[in-house]
Amino acid sequence: MRGGGYHLRESFAGRVSQQELYKEKTLILADVYRMLSLCLGEPPVTFTWRYKDKEGNIQQLKDYTPQQFYKEITPADYSPANYIMIMNDPTRDYYQLYEVQNSRNTYEGVNWAYINLPNEDIKKAALASIKNNEAIYTSCDVGKQSNRESGILALTMYDYQSLFGVPFDMDKKARILTHQSESAHAMLLIGCDTDENDVPVKWEFENSWGAQAGNKGYLTFTDEWFNEYMFRMVIHRNYLDEKAIHSLHQKAIQLPAWDYMK
Repeated sequence: MRGGGYHLRESFAGRVSQQELYKEKTLILADVYRMLSLCLGEPPVTFTWRYKDKEGNIQQLKDYTPQQFYKEITPADYSPANYIMIMNDPTRDYYQLYEVQNSRNTYEGVNWAYINLPNEDIKKAALASIKNNEAIYTSCDVGKQSNRESGILALTMYDYQSLFGVPFDMDKKARILTHQSESAHAMLLIGCDTDENDVPVKWEFENSWGAQAGNKGYLTFTDEWFNEYMFRMVIHRNYLDEKAIHSLHQKAIQLPAWDYMK
């Protein structure tokens, strides 16, 4: 892919016509498709959707084409415009819209844009989404104060200060600015345990490391851990309050592609 892209740029610099460039691109993509098909198999024309019920029995629904499945499984109001990226970055102003330059994955795509919000606003939106049975894409610094075997993430998991006699007292802002902490791993936020006043106590991730990691593939983290190591999520705009939605109408502050929150 990179070799083909380099070749196209060289051809463009040599003033090759748009028609010829299109032909070259088509041949390059054909090679990429062939390699992927040899390694992974050709994409199915149809497939049978099956799943295991609570008793472990395999249930079979019906055959789909990929497009049929997409149309049936996605909500009626689904649109990328309805899903907003929100971030907690204490190094920058809250209720401000930011855009990371040159972060789009395709020429026709859009750059990353996010609203920077306080943790309490993010938690409120996340809890509302979970209560409505809508899981949320999130990204955090999963390696910090975490136990991979038990699947527990808590600020008191390891007491490095007592072990080494050295203070480990940087706050989130300082850790971000020194690259000690960053958004490093994406997971699905699926659950929240609250107290009698509906205040979050702990949360749950569905991870992608397999059933052997954590608690059968799930990670539980305290609300305090959320404050320190949760960074961003993508959530339906219905769960954001008016102040956050108003932030979307601002002119975005431009950030470089190498920004530490990319």
